Amino acid sequence: MIETSRLCLRPPRETDVAAVFAYRSRRDVAQYLSVGVWTREHTLGEMSRYAVARFDGPGDELVLLAEILETGEVAGEVGLTWLAGNATEIGYVFNPTHTGRGLATEAVAAVLDAARHEWGFVQVMAKTDRANTASRALCKRLGMTLVSTGTTADGREVAECTYVLPAADGSPSPR
Repeated sequence: MIETSRLCLRPPRETDVAAVFAYRSRRDVAQYLSVGVWTREHTLGEMSRYAVARFDGPGDELVLLAEILETGEVAGEVGLTWLAGNATEIGYVFNPTHTGRGLATEAVAAVLDAARHEWGFVQVMAKTDRANTASRALCKRLGMTLVSTGTTADGREVAECTYVLPAADGSPSPR
């Protein structure tokens, strides 16, 4: 669990399915995600899997829900996928009803900080659809640098942008 001034980033609970389904079932959200629109059943399965997932080594995935402390609402989610060695990929999905308040920036910044200081990752990357200007702006706000663009390997043939967070000492992250 990670806490910020306005958010609690925590593992999913069974009671979160409706809140996550509310944004994961939206076409305007899914258009930028390789997994597409989620059904309620798929949401339940993913939340159950995320709730017990281990984050011990390469291939493991950690997903934390961003709960607004003041209201208890789930605003979105931030995830890390452990790549080889000391590298991770960060991803995030937020409910559009919570845009414009800086919640996604706050949540992703907190998970980036934990990725470095709690888990010791040296390289942190994010991949985003080139058309997703909000996601690209978030990467830039958090100090990530665009290192490449290309077509996704997941069959969507989408222009994908890869961002890398500079190493904690300010030097470029290894690629």
